[in-house]
Amino acid sequence: MYILAIETTGPFGSVALINEKNIILGHESSKDHMNHLKDLMPMTDRMLRDLGVDKAEISAIACDVGPGSFTGIRIGVSTARALAQVWDIPCLAVSSLSSALLKDSAIDKKDDNTAITVILNARRRQVYGFMDGYLEEGPWLIDDILRIAKDEIGRGKKLVFYGDGIDAYGEIIRTELDEAGVAYEFAPEEDRYQDAVEIARCGLRAYESGETLAYHELLPEYMREAEAEQKLKAGELPISRLPKQE
Repeated sequence: MYILAIETTGPFGSVALINEKNIILGHESSKDHMNHLKDLMPMTDRMLRDLGVDKAEISAIACDVGPGSFTGIRIGVSTARALAQVWDIPCLAVSSLSSALLKDSAIDKKDDNTAITVILNARRRQVYGFMDGYLEEGPWLIDDILRIAKDEIGRGKKLVFYGDGIDAYGEIIRTELDEAGVAYEFAPEEDRYQDAVEIARCGLRAYESGETLAYHELLPEYMREAEAEQKLKAGELPISRLPKQE
């Protein structure tokens, strides 16, 4: 039994294959930033071919459904749905936030004195965030993350940050937490972003728990509307700037 995992919500798309023993058998990651559409299927085909795994041996497809890049989410979910329909297998929906708990480094660091924290940049001081044991998945302000870190965690624990929110708000975090005396660390860039390995591990757990979905039930989790949609509803985005046709 194999589960194919797809990750396209972060800056680098990736795929992985896991077996029923929770062993990652294969992994491919794009070398180019936001190149999901071009790289996803070639990576998948190459990985399965190199492993000698036929599509008939795959039992389910695990897909990161978000939050994250709006375009990336659509690419991943659409691809997973199409493959699941053609191969006649179920899908497994995985969150890009809580799935970080199954990164190798997060598993190694997780203990009673550590709070794993994921922040994905949503712009304008907003993040898609998750703080294990303290803050559920959701759209938050970076100020909410810092308030929880200072008021509820304080000096007793160390925060370990993952996600591209580090790239956007790292200096703000450093300034606030250094001043408050809160211990923290940022995941290194090579381990910072969403990856298909933890999606595969979460997918296996979901599969074993019977949390499978038909291909048409796999839906994206945007958490909030795209900026263009918000502007359109607010009347701030012109439909067209082309001259009126006679």
